[in-house]
Amino acid sequence: MPSHSPSLTVVLTLLCAACFLASMSVLMLGPLLVTLANTFQTSVAIVGQLVAATAITWGMTAPLAGPVADLYGRRSVLLLGMLLLGVGLMGSAIVGTYTSLLLLRLLTGVGAALVPPNTLAMIADVFPPTARGKAIGWVISTSGISAAGGVPLVACLLDIGGWRLPFAVIGLASLGVGLLAGVWLPRRAQPSGPAHTFFAHYREIGSQGRFWYVLGANMLQQIAFFGMFGYLAAYLMQRDHLLAKELALPLVFAGSGVILGGYLGGRMADHPRRVAWLLGACWSSGVLVALVFTLSGSLWVTVTLAGGMAVLSRMGFAVTPMLLLEMAGHSRTTATGLFAASNQLGIFGGAAVGGVMLAWGGFPWLGWFYLGVSMLAAVVIHLKVQDAAVCRAPTALGHDGGVPNELMADADSSPIGKAMEE
Repeated sequence: MPSHSPSLTVVLTLLCAACFLASMSVLMLGPLLVTLANTFQTSVAIVGQLVAATAITWGMTAPLAGPVADLYGRRSVLLLGMLLLGVGLMGSAIVGTYTSLLLLRLLTGVGAALVPPNTLAMIADVFPPTARGKAIGWVISTSGISAAGGVPLVACLLDIGGWRLPFAVIGLASLGVGLLAGVWLPRRAQPSGPAHTFFAHYREIGSQGRFWYVLGANMLQQIAFFGMFGYLAAYLMQRDHLLAKELALPLVFAGSGVILGGYLGGRMADHPRRVAWLLGACWSSGVLVALVFTLSGSLWVTVTLAGGMAVLSRMGFAVTPMLLLEMAGHSRTTATGLFAASNQLGIFGGAAVGGVMLAWGGFPWLGWFYLGVSMLAAVVIHLKVQDAAVCRAPTALGHDGGVPNELMADADSSPIGKAMEE
């Protein structure tokens, strides 16, 4: 361990890097599908199940690992996640069969599932209450960087060294970030509240009806968001007769909306009227996603609408974990683990149910379906969340005893700490 406690800048940078790599472990498969299908002499549809395999173990692991992290330490579980993520990716670089790759993708999903929930919970542990929303916004922005910059990077690595090189590079990066996190992330003592058993963590948050309404609304929002980005490339290729390489710049432009949305959402998460902003972002993003798939405009009009939808959706996405953490008490990782599970359900629903809509009525039906789920999410928020939104509870959100004082002293002097105070 270093002789001094790390600044908030170092902590937030490591947490952002960990979330970036966890996100990349899923997004990286997009540019590789055709090559993998040719390598293993199968179809793109079959190879596409590698994404589903990752999502399944991610969705199953996150809610189960939450109470474990709350009981035994978020730092340790986060480091385990980075180790499993690195092993799964490095192993994928050397496999010789599709079955082996599928099994390693299941392991990758387990590792990735341990990263975002513990990252969000550690932010609640380490950052002062007035800066948590902005810190969460920075973390969410990294998912936009993985979409806007990481996916093109995978395509370049594929062109340079074949499909094994991207797995090796991202796997090595995961192990490297895990090593740095083991050195620099602060150790934390046990929570200063009453001792909880494994299932008591579920009872603490599960007894609150608002918690489940927030999770349900989030799942509906993720159906629209991930569904749009899942089918956007195919829609543009079919409508505008584009080649895959011609999609790079439009998709980077649309994906950059995630970065901006995460940044703005971090500011919105600390606003007194954040739930009203969440409600507005929800229905307006639904309108934009409907226009993406129904409006007969130029390529760049469609891409601009998609980018706008990404901005609004990610703005709302930053508010949700803040609300959940404030209801979580001493079960923060349990809460964020269930949050991660709702995201994975959204990914599955956006792809699976969206595919049914696409088969029935083409892309216009897809747009109307995503509008419908966005409107339903807005109704849930308006009726069940807005009028009874939780207020900040200093005892629940205050710093736990294990956070080093030197770390808190660095908050005002670090560049990110200064930015979060603006």
